[in-house]
Amino acid sequence: MDEISRGIATAALSLQSVLLQALVHKGVLTPSEALGVADAALAAARSDPRDDDEAEVAEVTVTCLEHIREGLVGMASQ
Repeated sequence: MDEISRGIATAALSLQSVLLQALVHKGVLTPSEALGVADAALAAARSDPRDDDEAEVAEVTVTCLEHIREGLVGMASQ
């Protein structure tokens, strides 16, 4: 994964985080529903990669999604 791809992936996952948080703040989703979305995305990202490139993408994705999940857990506990 090159730096451009890593940046795009990070930006997309950051956007997902902001959108989930906004949906919770607006009452569209409950914190537990948003957490369910993050958990489903994590499960998909943790599937077995076919090659080294997929493994690298999965690693970046899982790291970002874990941070998103941590933020949502913090929202749920408030």
